[in-house]
Amino acid sequence: MIGYADLADDEPIPIEIFVVWEGLIGLPGPSYTEKRFRRRLRWNRASRSALDLYEETNGRAVAELWRLWQRDVNVALVTYLPEELAGDLAVRVEAESIPTSRLVVTTPNEMARLVSLLGTAHIFHSLPEHALRYGPRGIYVHPHHCELMGRVV
Repeated sequence: MIGYADLADDEPIPIEIFVVWEGLIGLPGPSYTEKRFRRRLRWNRASRSALDLYEETNGRAVAELWRLWQRDVNVALVTYLPEELAGDLAVRVEAESIPTSRLVVTTPNEMARLVSLLGTAHIFHSLPEHALRYGPRGIYVHPHHCELMGRVV
């Protein structure tokens, strides 16, 4: 039968969380300023120079993501960087062995729409200006208190 689905199946639906890379996983270095970041994007859009301003990877957040990954939680890494930098970011995520099931390149407004449509998904971010953007599913996590992600899920 076409379109047949077994509704009696008792397999649980996997949990998926979204984690914003900017500010939570990728930490800006001392040379980072919003003006410098925008200037590098404007002049070197296809290069990694803007991505290099995020010099450090938050080890606490990566360790918490590994704990969630071991509990069979799907982790989707979200970035608001331009699409041209997505390949470089994917290479960096792979090199630093950050556990992710996929990389989502989007805008904050599109991400807010997506999270509102998904039933049980949460989005973790460290952007104070987005505190109310995602509604009740958006959870502000300070980069030094990443254990909050494990307590919510």
